Amino acid sequence: MSCALAGLLLFTLPASAEVAAPSLSALEQQIGDFVNSPDYRFTPDTTARARALLAASVMADQRQDAAARDQGARETAEALDNAKRIAVDFKAKYANTLKLEKAAIEAVGNPSDYSLAAASESLSDLIRAFEHGELNNSAGLAEEANKHFLVVLKSKLPALLQQTDAALLAAARNNARRYAPNSYETAQKWLAEALAYNDGLSNKWPEHPRMGLTLAERSGKLSEQIMLWRKKPDSYEQLVLQARDERLSAARALGMPVDDSDPSYDVENASLLGAIRELRSASQKQQQKYQQQLTAMEAQYQLRLGEKTEALRNELSQQQGEQLSEMKEAFRAKLERETFETRRQQKLSEIFKKNEVEILANVDGSLLIRLTALQFGSARTSIDKAYFDLLNRVRTGLDIYPERQIVIEGHTDNRGEPDINQRLSLKRAETVRDFLVAAGMEASRLKALGYGEVRPIASNDYERGLAMNRRIDIIIRAGK
Repeated sequence: MSCALAGLLLFTLPASAEVAAPSLSALEQQIGDFVNSPDYRFTPDTTARARALLAASVMADQRQDAAARDQGARETAEALDNAKRIAVDFKAKYANTLKLEKAAIEAVGNPSDYSLAAASESLSDLIRAFEHGELNNSAGLAEEANKHFLVVLKSKLPALLQQTDAALLAAARNNARRYAPNSYETAQKWLAEALAYNDGLSNKWPEHPRMGLTLAERSGKLSEQIMLWRKKPDSYEQLVLQARDERLSAARALGMPVDDSDPSYDVENASLLGAIRELRSASQKQQQKYQQQLTAMEAQYQLRLGEKTEALRNELSQQQGEQLSEMKEAFRAKLERETFETRRQQKLSEIFKKNEVEILANVDGSLLIRLTALQFGSARTSIDKAYFDLLNRVRTGLDIYPERQIVIEGHTDNRGEPDINQRLSLKRAETVRDFLVAAGMEASRLKALGYGEVRPIASNDYERGLAMNRRIDIIIRAGK
């Protein structure tokens, strides 16, 4: 009956129940803890993806997109779990390579030693290939890394063997066989096995290349200390009292009550361990409390940030609307001006006959009317009657732009002296100006300039070019 009831209850659970998304603060803490752990180096790219997903989730939360935030949080957790799984799998599959790495580093004594460069690079390539699922390449890379680490180990091992042998001889002179037999015998055993590997009699490489040296030196120091104690009978009491003082110091550091007035007062090791456990438990609870407070503060911050963001969004939307209206108005006015100017230019063009003038629009909004049909006699400044009609129509065209200033420019070819050409060009420009004033234009709008030969528009090497350079240009300046 109980099984049937359990089955019924299980059957009635919603199959599509969605797991609640983890909090962003908890994910950030978990990623930080993983990055600070030794396993991080095995999955740097996968961890970077988890960080990127978390950043996207935070941005979604800031714009109050709960669905995107929760989806991103789940994907972040999945990426982090994947990173942890890859690290576990790598350590299991390549445990021997990691042991070799540790042994080589211990043998060298410095992880950044140049002799480890090739081996470390091979291991990095192996980690990268395994993380990205390149299993076919991983086997070869692992073999290469193992080879490099073994080369380092074998190069450093002979010196360590000599140092260990010397330390054992020194320890033997201090009667280490008698006073520190465990350390001494273990060091001897290590030396024998390491020598066998070094001499090619064994394939078992030493996992801890400095262990023999450390144990040999320890056995010698222990023997010296024990022989010193044997010479001083009161040294045993000093050891006991020293250990008591150390226990009392630890008790004070842990906040335990200590009776300094009682010379016989002592604290048991079990009590110290219990106090340490309590301290750890209290620390963990306090950390959890701080984490809860941090989460609450983050939630409050996100809420206020959301409210502020919404207010700024509304303000920005209003400003954008106003700016858009201003842009539309400016565009409309610009379009009207351009349409107006286009119509004026069209009207100006219709005044003249074919080949009488060239009308050029400049980028600054000014217009150039080049009087190609107007010709002066050689060294002459007076205007022939044949051109009166043309100049009258020029005045009519200029009246289309009553708000603008007019500049009349005289130009010559390069024949003759420059000074004479400049005066001649100025006099011709003044003659045209005077005609326009006589035709009814305001003199204050007109300005005459003579440039002589300094502004040619064609080559002076040909007759046609010479004729083109002898010209009158009328500039209708840009409006303000």
